[in-house]
Amino acid sequence: MCLLLTINIIGAFGQIPVVKIPQRATISPNIITGNSNKNNFTSNNIPVFPNLNNNQQQLDMYERDRLEVQRRNAEMQRMFKEELSDFSTIQYDLPSWLGAQGTEYYYRTAEKLLNMLNGQTALNLKDAVFSVENAYFEGMLDRAIYERNISQMVTIARLKAKQDGYNWNNPDTKNIMLFRVMSDTLNFKFPLHEHFSTSFPMQYDFDDFRGEKDHSKLFVTKLLTSHTGQCHSLPLLYLILCEAVGTEANLAFSPHHSYIKFKDRQNNWHNLELTQGRMVTDAFIIGSGFITAAAIKHGVYLESQTKRQVIAHCLSDLASGYIHKYGYDKFVIQCIDSVLVYAPTNITALAIKSNYHGIRLQYVADQIGRPPLDILKTQYPDAYKLFEERNNIYRRMDEIGFIEMPKEVYESWLNSVNEEKERREHDIRYKNALRLIE
Repeated sequence: MCLLLTINIIGAFGQIPVVKIPQRATISPNIITGNSNKNNFTSNNIPVFPNLNNNQQQLDMYERDRLEVQRRNAEMQRMFKEELSDFSTIQYDLPSWLGAQGTEYYYRTAEKLLNMLNGQTALNLKDAVFSVENAYFEGMLDRAIYERNISQMVTIARLKAKQDGYNWNNPDTKNIMLFRVMSDTLNFKFPLHEHFSTSFPMQYDFDDFRGEKDHSKLFVTKLLTSHTGQCHSLPLLYLILCEAVGTEANLAFSPHHSYIKFKDRQNNWHNLELTQGRMVTDAFIIGSGFITAAAIKHGVYLESQTKRQVIAHCLSDLASGYIHKYGYDKFVIQCIDSVLVYAPTNITALAIKSNYHGIRLQYVADQIGRPPLDILKTQYPDAYKLFEERNNIYRRMDEIGFIEMPKEVYESWLNSVNEEKERREHDIRYKNALRLIE
């Protein structure tokens, strides 16, 4: 049985790009070795002797030809040994992109996020998200515009709450009003302004929503400037707004998706589906059909993430942007292993890790001619360890209940939010939530 080297690129959260594997020269199949008295050469390799009457001349020519054949054979054997010797220096690590233009921004951002995670600096989601996106643009983003847009949304939420007679100091008021700023059309007045102003809701961007063509489609900075985003940027922006006003909310995952959970003062959980501005039930989220009991048990899906785990998830976003710009190398796996310290069942990180080990295995196997598994195991034990490591990640993902959700199924599930039944259920839950802040 030949070594199976098909790499299943798993897109657990947006699209993880397929990377071209660096190719190494292989041994030419046309090189033939052996000596002249064995039938190792075709007639084209053997000289055609002329028909001469002089036997000595014929013997001399034969001897010259025999020596020439031996010389050629020795040269081919030398070349063959040189190519074989190349395999004694197998490169087990993927080529590094360190030094490529812009990679220094990724290394600095990784250090900043790790300092947050290990407690050296305070957890700051607004700063973490901006730093990840700014690394992709090599420091060209305008932080002042980013912070001004966030501040403006907070101001609108606070003014609208006051003008509608709600208590802004109530944490439930803050959660609901931030949701309204992102999901409703709101009329409000700025202080000392005579006329009402209007705030319009964020819209779902169905164009390249996985960021396959344009990775910045996933960015919060893009959402703030265009007012369109998707299930990656919308929940992150909501959490940044919550951080700004000092209220609590949590990120949660479902297949290919993320949404918001928050607990009110009566300890009731509410799910905010920001892609369509709805409040939904756990049953609706589970209804996609790709959430297994094991995935719920292990906290892969539906589990509220801590702020530290969300910052760790930003580190996987950093790795994804690096992959999109450059490719896989040690930097990627260092980021991902750090994510898994704080969020062991983060399915995005596990998907990237499985892709990394699959690509690394293929890179090594290409250097040794992709031998059958039994040869790999006995003659290339270090390469076989890579094969086992890749399969261990696959098994881990199976154990925690991961099932790959096809893109078209996710799109169908997303569109189903517009069904009238869900609309009616949203209206009921939304009215009940508003009563919390009256």
